[in-house]
Amino acid sequence: MIRKARESTLWLGLLFQTLLFALTLRAQEAVSPGVASVRGKLSIAGPDVFVEDMLRARAFNRYEGSMNRLRPVPPYRLSEKAVVFLEVDGDQIHYPPPAYHPKLIQTELMFRPLVLPVVVGTTVDFPNNDNLFHNVFSYSQSREFDLGHYPQGQSKAVRFDRPGIVKVYCDIHSHMYATILVLRNPYFAVPNDDGSYSINDVPPGTYRVNFWFGRELVETRTLTLKAEETRTENFSH
Repeated sequence: MIRKARESTLWLGLLFQTLLFALTLRAQEAVSPGVASVRGKLSIAGPDVFVEDMLRARAFNRYEGSMNRLRPVPPYRLSEKAVVFLEVDGDQIHYPPPAYHPKLIQTELMFRPLVLPVVVGTTVDFPNNDNLFHNVFSYSQSREFDLGHYPQGQSKAVRFDRPGIVKVYCDIHSHMYATILVLRNPYFAVPNDDGSYSINDVPPGTYRVNFWFGRELVETRTLTLKAEETRTENFSH
């Protein structure tokens, strides 16, 4: 009797754990209650003329001799030059910036990524990985700065406290260019290299969904999201 009672208790315990595990998985797979998501895919056709022009300018840069041999650089991946982000009129909510510092890296006489999305208040690091001096600056209205000249192995940082588009350059290498998108909210995504993207945990409401590619805003749409809705928005360029 005692043995059977123990076996019954053991089986009931295992059954309870199995049911609890199944319910946990179902909860993880479900859309968080009260919020929505935007998903889709980006399709890019044809060459990226802006990047091709940048690479040609890099090849004729007068400082290439100090790099010993100017090596070919891998092309920008889609995840380095495209962003999908949501905007809402009158958004006054303060979203805490991340504790980590995103990086805009200087390497092989290029900035990587080409486009960097951050939320207001984020500090961005600018490490120099090249064996020569770089200078990072911007004259953009939302954040003007000049980090001066600094060598390989050093990194400087800038905090971005106002939303806007920040165009970044190097005054030594005139072809070097990147964009920092300083956004009011964290509802943005860089795509996977297959073009798929996902923006999750978005409060219901009416938004502008924006597709940024390279150095420009390609398309803007208006959409209204309902609680627990998953909306598909595909873009092409």
